[in-house]
Amino acid sequence: MTNKNFFKDHKNLICPLTFSKKFKKIFTIKKFPIYMGTVPKNFKTLSKDMNFFINKITGSVQIFPRVNLNKLYFKSHGSGKIGKTWEIHHNKFFDFINLKAKREILEIGGGHNSISVRSKKILSRVTSFDINGKKLNKGHVLYNEFFSNQTIKKYKLNKKFDVVVHSHLFEHIYQPQDFLSSIYNSLKDNGLHIFAVPNMEPMVKKGIASAMNFEHPFYLNEYTIKILLKKTGFRILEKKYYGKHHSIFYKTIKQKKNNNQNIKNLFKKNFSLFKALIKNWNLDVEKINNKTKKFNDKIVFIFGAHIFSQNLIKNGLNLKNIIGILDNDKDKQNEYLYGTKLKVFSPLILKKYNDPVVILRAGEYNSEIKNQILKKINFRTKFI
Repeated sequence: MTNKNFFKDHKNLICPLTFSKKFKKIFTIKKFPIYMGTVPKNFKTLSKDMNFFINKITGSVQIFPRVNLNKLYFKSHGSGKIGKTWEIHHNKFFDFINLKAKREILEIGGGHNSISVRSKKILSRVTSFDINGKKLNKGHVLYNEFFSNQTIKKYKLNKKFDVVVHSHLFEHIYQPQDFLSSIYNSLKDNGLHIFAVPNMEPMVKKGIASAMNFEHPFYLNEYTIKILLKKTGFRILEKKYYGKHHSIFYKTIKQKKNNNQNIKNLFKKNFSLFKALIKNWNLDVEKINNKTKKFNDKIVFIFGAHIFSQNLIKNGLNLKNIIGILDNDKDKQNEYLYGTKLKVFSPLILKKYNDPVVILRAGEYNSEIKNQILKKINFRTKFI
């Protein structure tokens, strides 16, 4: 492996399963904002065509070309830190890891949902690779570097760990087989590899925009993940689903590698799935526009200073009657949704209005958001 980290972009369109280069374009969303967070007013933003391609041999789907990493991740957008849905996710994932015995644990990434935050409560020693991480206690070993085969060798970590953990990181990785192989090399024989990922297939079926985007370039459905794990030497011990279409927790074990996998061609299934996705997005925006035409005398907001709102806008949402964006993240409030002129407000602003209207397309978080607004802020709020 020659790359310094697993986020280094491919120069060519390549299938993550077979490295085939035979692709067909499914659809394009023109000039999509490259960053899914907020920025100050008059910040110069960038956009790029978001092209969805499908491999003709395997049916794997991905977005290509990708965005320069320095621009894509130029600052955090707070994903995974706000709300009960994420809080419960982090607690359930920690319980799924089940750290009762003393272990040598490697955590890759982590951020605000890191198990290293809980390391005082467990017997195990935690080693973290996190570019932006902070050392939390004496027993926490932190490397502010990318995890890779190079860093495994550099710090003599080959076959050192009993358990490797990562949460909502795998979907960001550009070289999934290389990434899994490096985890394999860092684990002791029969070591455990435990991780959480978005449950992409039901997310795509439901039209949830956060499933795939510039940050999540691969369609990692369960079949793709299973094949990637088998090819890199991992057997699935347990899977647990969180929410209707939120996440899957995987517990896998290191075993002998077997690269000779018979891979199904899911071209027809996945091509139909993604053609339906763009059709449904366009129909949904058309319905929203027809409804908002009737609200000329109403105050209308969109919920979510994130890709949920950007996706609606780039698929034709009429912004004429929309006042701004609502978001619970205080770090986003009073800034502007990237790629738009829409200011971000606290949902508390709804208290000012008699019959406000909120456009809500936040997937698994819809119920939590509705309950918050109706029970704590303004029971007269109407949702589209």
